Amino acid sequence: MVAHADPTRDLADQLTRLLGHGGVRDPRQLGDYAIGEFVPWAVATPQDADEVSAVLAWAHDSGISVYPCGGRTQSHLGNLPISPGIALDLTRLNRMVDFQPADLTARVQTGMTVAQLDSELAQDGKYVPLAPPLASRATVGGTLATGVSGPLRATYGLPRDWLIGMTVVAPDGTVTKCGGQVVKNVTGYDLNRLYTASLGTLAVIIEATFKITPAPTAWAAIVAAFDSDHTALDACRELLAQPYAPHALHILNTDAARNIPESDIPTGYGPVAVALVAGRPTSTRRRVEDIAMAWLGSASTLHIEGEEAIRLSNAIGDMSVQPHNPPSLSVRVIAQPGAVERLMAMARCEIGGVTPGIVIDAGFGGGRLLWWNDVSREDPVRIADGLREIQHAAIALGGNAIVETCPTDAKKLIDVWGPEPSAMEIMRRIKGQFDPRGVLNPGRFVGGL
Repeated sequence: MVAHADPTRDLADQLTRLLGHGGVRDPRQLGDYAIGEFVPWAVATPQDADEVSAVLAWAHDSGISVYPCGGRTQSHLGNLPISPGIALDLTRLNRMVDFQPADLTARVQTGMTVAQLDSELAQDGKYVPLAPPLASRATVGGTLATGVSGPLRATYGLPRDWLIGMTVVAPDGTVTKCGGQVVKNVTGYDLNRLYTASLGTLAVIIEATFKITPAPTAWAAIVAAFDSDHTALDACRELLAQPYAPHALHILNTDAARNIPESDIPTGYGPVAVALVAGRPTSTRRRVEDIAMAWLGSASTLHIEGEEAIRLSNAIGDMSVQPHNPPSLSVRVIAQPGAVERLMAMARCEIGGVTPGIVIDAGFGGGRLLWWNDVSREDPVRIADGLREIQHAAIALGGNAIVETCPTDAKKLIDVWGPEPSAMEIMRRIKGQFDPRGVLNPGRFVGGL
């Protein structure tokens, strides 16, 4: 009788020879790194660039797929893996490499959590506005690789807008740098933007250099309930046209507002608008007063300041991944601010006979559809059909819809990124150039890249 090799033990042994015992997770922890039904054969935890390079070079030469990860707050994002392999946990690369407050730049290893980065910059009164969901767990590298952003994106932009340089490791283990270490850097093609939001399919980001800014010293929010979608939309449009417009403005329907944890948000009237303000105390106070006056005609208002306002901002950003009550379905819709009214109408979309909660970023555009009812027993074909309808509706808005969370059986039937874009052939050629052997995150990105 022929004994079959155990890939889990064999790969763990090989990684131990590369990294030592401290560089490989206990096999009993493999389930923590699952992506749907996929469980990695082993988990490598390198501690520096040389070890990341060694793991990737070994995997490249051995024909083994590699799935990079950090805090795993966005591990549900993307299509299902198409080949077995190992997870590459980068959380041991978590140091501040260089901090230049006078030059307003900071270079960090990307296994650092965003909360840790915020804490270290705050010691000098500085800030880089990444603000991903679950910032206490989300890593800098994961934030860049997924392209997720925070509730204040209308004012601060996306993570890539603060990025000025990177160090990456290619699928064959080659370490390269792109961008620079200074704010003014316009030489050559901007590879930072290529790597950002590519879901780790082109290279593994191990260091990032950011431009930074003085941190807000005051936070506040005004929450207003309205009696209809129409009045909420009109009030938000008028507010955004004013010089005292907030740093962020979100509209939540009743279902979404009720799922904000530990909140006094008024939910018994209709849609709720949340205006977030951050800055210096005097300007923040004045802006809040002006917003409150503009919204005097609403059914109910709530004024929130300080830490409570920060918690509300974080709760809005965390809604798709909130640990205590995660949605069973989450769809992120990308659309222009002018499509807000038509986007609100998508709250009538039913899946499993239930309409979603909806959170709309009225200042930046786009939003999320969220279902908290358990859809695991629903027919996966019907779920998939409903999700495709939403994706096509988003395309009709001039945008797109990305299915962030859904049951595995339904995910097998769709491309969570939506129909292939017109630039799909270019994307395939880029993937072929950067990762010809398909080592990194195979199958998980747009079009099964």
